[in-house]
Amino acid sequence: MRDLVVTGRSWTVGDFLPVGFDAYLRLPNPFWKIVAAHTENAVLHGAGHDREGTWAKPVRCSEVAESNGRRMTRDTAWSHICGPHDAHLAASPDQAWSCAPNECDLDPVTAQRLFRLLASETRANDRCLCGQWEGAGSAWDTDVLLVTRGWNYFIWRARFGDVVRYLQQGDSFERDLHIPHVVWPADRRWFLATLYSGSSNYLAGSQTLIATVLASELEAYKVGLADEAH
Repeated sequence: MRDLVVTGRSWTVGDFLPVGFDAYLRLPNPFWKIVAAHTENAVLHGAGHDREGTWAKPVRCSEVAESNGRRMTRDTAWSHICGPHDAHLAASPDQAWSCAPNECDLDPVTAQRLFRLLASETRANDRCLCGQWEGAGSAWDTDVLLVTRGWNYFIWRARFGDVVRYLQQGDSFERDLHIPHVVWPADRRWFLATLYSGSSNYLAGSQTLIATVLASELEAYKVGLADEAH
């Protein structure tokens, strides 16, 4: 596939988003705080194959950072702001978070908020191209590959509305298995990347779109293609 070229040093934003867009931003995946069922914004977190999951609500990285006297920036890793922890779990129930940000995920709460903004650019019936990294182990094995440095993606077509509905569903083994790692509309008005080995999503788009996302309730940070990816 042509005209979707990534350039620059390894493991940067430019490994995952193509050149040629006006602006780029990082959407860090949230921390999670275990709460009672049906708490506002709570979802069944961690559900999957042989796992029931627990009710949890997303917590912004900036909130976790502030609770530990730290500051969240565009290139901050979650492990630098979380305070005491045991692997991916908080060391104490008194902390602002219970579980670390997920890797390779666009959680349902973030998906709902983000796609509501992208709907101003792309209609439900508009065609999108989706891709999943060839090493992810799902059933996707198409004849079309998007080839970038270090990452090759199997590509398939889908309507934007179908992508939205799929990613807004709760955690499940099937959702995790088939989650697209790149999505963009046929007119290339924007490009969304979910990092397979990272805990962020990255968006490319027009200055207007990026400014709209930055001004929304989503936690987002403007980045450049040469910035380190997380």
